[in-house]
Amino acid sequence: MRGFEGKAGADYWAAFRALLTDDWGFRSRQYFPPPDPVNALLSFGYALLLKDVTAAVQLVGLDPYLGFLHTIDYGRPSLALDMMEEFRPVLVDPLVLEMVNGGEVTAAGFERTADPRRPIRLTDATTDALIQRYEARLAMRAVHPDAGGQTAYRRIIELQVRRLARLILGKAKRYQPYLVRSR
Repeated sequence: MRGFEGKAGADYWAAFRALLTDDWGFRSRQYFPPPDPVNALLSFGYALLLKDVTAAVQLVGLDPYLGFLHTIDYGRPSLALDMMEEFRPVLVDPLVLEMVNGGEVTAAGFERTADPRRPIRLTDATTDALIQRYEARLAMRAVHPDAGGQTAYRRIIELQVRRLARLILGKAKRYQPYLVRSR
């Protein structure tokens, strides 16, 4: 499975790079340490998403540390990481593209540091802008079958965790991932 994931990931990030209107130094996805502004935005956006997915997992009553795709390691919320995978390309990745391509963030929104573990960091203004846009994205409404129509993405995350809980409890035969439907 890792071979397929690796190939799909390489193709995905190549397509993501092609969607960037300017050269931000982004060559591929590198999460730690993020070497360029785009990777720094993605990493911070994923941290925000992980926080919300972890909260939904706990709300539903599951253990965020007992995952099945990400390896279980001390202090690693493997289940929350598993569950957030289907929301990265829906919530964070397009948001970063919009902010970068739309000029909401510029090179001045990042600081280079001497710390090799953190060579680039977001300024306070860029951090605030990303948080505001991320929260607005979570409040956007989309269709989810379990909601009987449109509901906020924050609720959709919870509904997906509830789908997984039903599968674990034997009340569902399979897990149906969240799919964004285009018209």
